[in-house]
Amino acid sequence: MIIKTIEIQNFRSYYKDNVFEFSNRLNLIIGSNGDGKTTFYEALEWLFRTDGTNNMDAKLISKKRSEELLANESDDVRVSMTYEHKGATKTLEKMFHFTKSFDGTISLSNYSFNLVESNGVERIRREGIRFDYDLPSEVRKYTMFKGESNLDVFQNSNALKMLIETFSDVRDFEAYFSFMELATTMAERARDNAQKNDRRNAEKIRQIQYALERASGKLSDIRQEMKQKQVEATNFETLLKDIEQSKEASEQLTNVNRRIETLQDKRAKTRALVDENYTVKLLDDMWVLMGFKDIAEEYSDKVSAVDKMRRKIESEYLMMVGADKLIQKVQRSDLGFVPLPIHVPGQKFVEEMLEEEVCKICGRPAPKNSDAWNYMFRRLEEYKGTLKVDEDEEIKPYYKNNYVVELQKRETILNDNLAEIAKYPRIIREDIAFNNKRQDEIKKIDENIAREEEQKKRILAQADGLSEEKLLASYQNVSKWFDQKNKANNRIEELKREEKRVDAEYRENLAELDKLAEGTSAEIYAKISLIIRQISDAFKEAKESNKKRLLHAIEDEANSFLEKLNVDDFTGVIRIIEKANGQGEAILNDSDGTRIFTPNTALRTTYLMSVLFAIGKLSSERDKTEFPLIFDAPTSSFTDAKERDFFNVIGTINKQVIIVTKSFLKEGRKGEFLLDNDKIKDITGSIYRIEKQRPFNDKDLSTIQTVISKIK
Repeated sequence: MIIKTIEIQNFRSYYKDNVFEFSNRLNLIIGSNGDGKTTFYEALEWLFRTDGTNNMDAKLISKKRSEELLANESDDVRVSMTYEHKGATKTLEKMFHFTKSFDGTISLSNYSFNLVESNGVERIRREGIRFDYDLPSEVRKYTMFKGESNLDVFQNSNALKMLIETFSDVRDFEAYFSFMELATTMAERARDNAQKNDRRNAEKIRQIQYALERASGKLSDIRQEMKQKQVEATNFETLLKDIEQSKEASEQLTNVNRRIETLQDKRAKTRALVDENYTVKLLDDMWVLMGFKDIAEEYSDKVSAVDKMRRKIESEYLMMVGADKLIQKVQRSDLGFVPLPIHVPGQKFVEEMLEEEVCKICGRPAPKNSDAWNYMFRRLEEYKGTLKVDEDEEIKPYYKNNYVVELQKRETILNDNLAEIAKYPRIIREDIAFNNKRQDEIKKIDENIAREEEQKKRILAQADGLSEEKLLASYQNVSKWFDQKNKANNRIEELKREEKRVDAEYRENLAELDKLAEGTSAEIYAKISLIIRQISDAFKEAKESNKKRLLHAIEDEANSFLEKLNVDDFTGVIRIIEKANGQGEAILNDSDGTRIFTPNTALRTTYLMSVLFAIGKLSSERDKTEFPLIFDAPTSSFTDAKERDFFNVIGTINKQVIIVTKSFLKEGRKGEFLLDNDKIKDITGSIYRIEKQRPFNDKDLSTIQTVISKIK
């Protein structure tokens, strides 16, 4: 079947008459969003419906045409297709009449659906439903595809069964199975009736028949459980199939969230190490003394100088007042130095040194009554003397207060702690350097978190509208569903082995029963029963062999097309598998047999289209006729280079393909979409451009009209 022309009249945006002429190979209909691509596809869907539904519908009428009609004027909605099939030229036409009344309402009438065959000058008009003989409804499922997501012909649960029945000889065996089952039952019943007269082997026959009944019951139970497990496996397979496209996104999102959580935990721990409360450190940790070492040393020098000056002034004062007993106290000043204050060292320290007979200032021994010991004793007595009130004469001290002594005590405390105070600059530098390093680490962690958050946004943006919660739920369920599916499949395999064992046991008992029939009147019936069973088994094996032959043929052809469509790119290996529940699936494997669960969208599109091309080729070989493939936007995920290669290859395939696409358009200076002539110049086939006629009101549907232009 080769489509020659398609005519669309007043069908939605296709105002009045519009004609497309097609080549026998590649045909492109190029348009931007809203230009009428989907409407073209839906016009064909409406034309091809032979089930009597969706016949007349006011929604199909061109709004522009209905608005311009005057009262009581009429026109038609019509879609027709002229095609060649098995040497004959035919036209399939579906149409209805619409009339505008005086109050502006639209009435519908005169629906017709016809198939006209031209045979020379003779034109034979038939019911349109006869189109099913040329393009059967079961074959149409493999000819029209809307979007990339609908390219998988095995999405329907009965797709494999229909494929096998349509394109193989399997259905030729179906008529025999019920007859063979009945014949087997009747033959076994006749044998059993005949063996009732065999009294010599009656007990043995009874035992074998009991074993047969038991094995038959067990086989029935096994097959019943197998069906249940097949349903379970199918249900989990369906769940996994539904999230197959989001599985990769689910895993990526989960991994991103784990990385973000790890980074945030690392950030919190790093941040906890940073202590930048410098105000507290300034006071509580005495960082205020960071530069105090030099000040403390200068303070000590000045306190010593003030004390020395004070003692000198005090000595000169005592000498001036002429007190004899006090002159003795400062007579050493004639030696050229200023004596230490009388209270240094303190009374308790001097008493301790006298008792222990050692000078704890220089560390040398000071035995009792030695010069050193006597000196310390006199020093102590002098200090005690200053504490006594002189009843004869009281000399007032020059300095009424002991401020210098207080300064000396503070200076002593400072000197005792000066070593620790001197460490503050190094401690502060180390703390600040540590904090700065941690802050740098936090900054890098924040940058990594920001990158992961951006990756998370990209994943969610490309997850076909799935929320983060749904993606994470999918990820959590995947492993559980895989386990459940595998358990069901493993149980099915166990049941198959058990079925095989019990069936062998059943057949052994049958053979034993047949053997007992030898030489009796039941022998002929036993032989007939055996022959019928063998014929039945042969039919089953032939059916299975035909099915496998078809699937292998589809695989071989599909892989051949895939290599052509994916030149200089990864292809993988297409396999058509039959699942436990009888459903089929086209999968993609690596060369080592590992399944590729989530091929990129472009690869998924090409391998599913390769399966369609293969089915189309096999169907044409079987029926000695071609069937076109019609696609609506099948390559929306392709890169420019991939798209160009794809269409170039499609143009070389000896098969009629009609593709409605927005490819080969580029944006002009004013934002309009123009044909990219550089891309289409090498395309072999028929090319049409469709676009909205300008000007139009984007809020008024009656101003929208699709115009078509033939490019080549």
